[in-house]
Amino acid sequence: MYKYVNYITVILALLSSAVALAEPSVTPSTNDPMVMKIYPDGTKVVVRWSEIGKAVDNGEKHGGAPRIIAYEPGKDGIVPIGQPAATASAPTSTPTPMPSASSVVTTESSNAANTAPSPMSDTDDYGPMEGFGFRSNVGVAFQQTQTGKDISQGRPQYQSVTFQPGIRFDIEPFYNVTDWFSVGVESAFIYNQVHSFQSGNNTTYSGSPTLGSGALYQVPILANVRFQFPSEGPFRGFCGGGVGGVWDYSTLSVATTENGPQNLTNYQWNYAFQLVAGFSYNVAPGLDLETSFKTLCTPNPVGQNNTNGSLFGDGQVNAAYSYAAEVGLVWRF
Repeated sequence: MYKYVNYITVILALLSSAVALAEPSVTPSTNDPMVMKIYPDGTKVVVRWSEIGKAVDNGEKHGGAPRIIAYEPGKDGIVPIGQPAATASAPTSTPTPMPSASSVVTTESSNAANTAPSPMSDTDDYGPMEGFGFRSNVGVAFQQTQTGKDISQGRPQYQSVTFQPGIRFDIEPFYNVTDWFSVGVESAFIYNQVHSFQSGNNTTYSGSPTLGSGALYQVPILANVRFQFPSEGPFRGFCGGGVGGVWDYSTLSVATTENGPQNLTNYQWNYAFQLVAGFSYNVAPGLDLETSFKTLCTPNPVGQNNTNGSLFGDGQVNAAYSYAAEVGLVWRF
């Protein structure tokens, strides 16, 4: 009887071992690692690698299909549902399983946030703002009526000359000391044709039998300073002035009953000053389109007689003003 009891005990022990071997292991397989799905809207979901292929995930609720990266609990700080939270003090005895060579999982790069193209800068290249440059302008010139008096007849005879609109052409090498201040030397050519001549109460017009034709030529040479208003866009306003000299040369042909036709000329150097204001627009790096308004003043254009006489005889001409509206180009090197 005792022998049968021993046999039964051995059989029960074998059955217990078989049942224990049949129970599934609770240790997760190292061939089925955890991965993370990151959607375009920023949503992150941690799943098993084996679950990726069970269904197509187009991410309709999260802005599109997700990208899949390797899951690193210590870095990402996301714990799958049902898994214990990892603490900083609890060291992990087993490293995070890495995907196999045949896996399409890619590790997230630390520069992934910088792969998007950066926005363009809101400042453009306007070229050098300091250094040498060259300016060239052309436009219409308006010569103010010149007035004066002739005392050759013993008593003052007031006279005036009116001019038609003419042309002005300028060139100026300059140097930009800063982006708001520059210095330069300007030379110009100004031409205005005579419209009419008045002496006392008598007025004659150019082309009439008693008054042929005439013109005024001016060649100023000025030392200029200019103040520019810095701006963040292509438009820049400016103002400035200059001082120097101007070569005046005037001609007028008249017909007299006593001496016949006469050609009167007046020429000399005079001191002058100029004021200017306008704005420029940058069309290319180092190239500006400019428009300006200029006032050239000759304060005391005293006439100098030659052998043929002068426009105002032996008198004196009042201050003369020439106005010009110009456009031009500016090169900055």
